[in-house]
Parts: sequence; structure tokens; C-alpha cells
Amino acid sequence: MKISKKIIVLALLMLGISFNANAQEPEVTLDFDNSKVAEKLLRSYTQALQKGDVSGMNAQLHEKAMIYGLGGGLDSLNVKQHKDYFTNSTNQYTHKIINDLYLPVKVENNWNEGEWLLSWGTNTLTNKKSGKKIVVPYHSVSRIENGKIVYMRYFYDILNIAESQGYTLTPPKE
Repeated sequence: MKISKKIIVLALLMLGISFNANAQEPEVTLDFDNSKVAEKLLRSYTQALQKGDVSGMNAQLHEKAMIYGLGGGLDSLNVKQHKDYFTNSTNQYTHKIINDLYLPVKVENNWNEGEWLLSWGTNTLTNKKSGKKIVVPYHSVSRIENGKIVYMRYFYDILNIAESQGYTLTPPKE
């Protein structure tokens, strides 16, 4: 299992690393002092989402945390905006997370230095009025400092969500 985790981490890091001939090699490890704390933090965040407990989700965030990728936009959300976003979401949908996987990673000597928690899973959203389900595979990346999430980025297929709500994609005219 450790070997496959290392392969995943190395593959992800290779996608985002720009090398400089004089730069130090980045140091990446999966075993570090706060790895269990980071995993517990994100598991608590995920459990709170499934309970519809937005305050419980926000309790895992640092007061100045920034969250990216929600709603398909490139803009960032602060903690209050995160709360507003998920209050709206949990008022309309129940969230059920399955097949979740958590991978703590510590990076040193690189632009993305810090203690990170990578997460993958499938979030099934069920509309509270209609009962209609939307299946959303996701990936999130969170940087942890002093027992709180200070940075979080969500990745998921927004087209999948739009199509499940009846939207269609029209090809451009030539």
C-alpha cells in the first residue's frame, strides 16, 4: 500500500513541479508527525458535510482559510462564503460520500511546501424535493497548518452536474 501511495504522490508532484538546475530537490514524505491529525481533520470535515452540519465543516477551517473550485468557478471563497455556499447546498441536497481515500503528504524545498491532505471519493447528492441523485466523483487538496485547513481546492466534473440537471452542451458552429 505504501508503494502505491508513493507512486500516486510522485505522479501528482511531477505534474506541478518546474525544475531549475540550481534548485534543491523537493523532499516528499508520507510519514510525518501531523499526518494523522491532518487525516482526522479532513474526515471530520467530510462527516460534517454528510450530516448537513456546515458549522462543523467550518470548524475545521482556519479563520483566514481560502477555498477554491466550488461552484465550478476559479474565484476563491473565504470562510464566510464557504459557509454560505454549503448552507445553500445542504438546504437543497443531502451529501453521501463513498469510496473516500485520504493521503497525507509533506513537501519541503518546493513551491508547494507544507503539510497536505489529498482526498478522493464520490459524493452522491440527493435533491431533497425531487429525490433525484447526482453522482459526483471528486478530488480535493488541503494544506493543513496548526490543526486547521488553511487552503482547500476542489476538483470535480461540473459538466456531469450540469448534464444531470438537464443542461446540454452544444458544439460550436464552424
